[in-house]
Amino acid sequence: MFIRLYELAKSEKNEELMKFCADVLETYEKHDINGHIVWKK
Repeated sequence: MFIRLYELAKSEKNEELMKFCADVLETYEKHDINGHIVWKK
C-alpha cells in the first residue's frame, strides 16, 4: 500500500507525502518486516 502511495506521490511531485511514505517504508526495513518487498527510493 505505501509503495503504491509513494509512487503516486512521486508522479505528482508531492514531496511531503513522499517523505512520509519513505519514513514508513524505512521503518518496515529497519524492523525486517516484509523484507521480500523491494521499493525504489
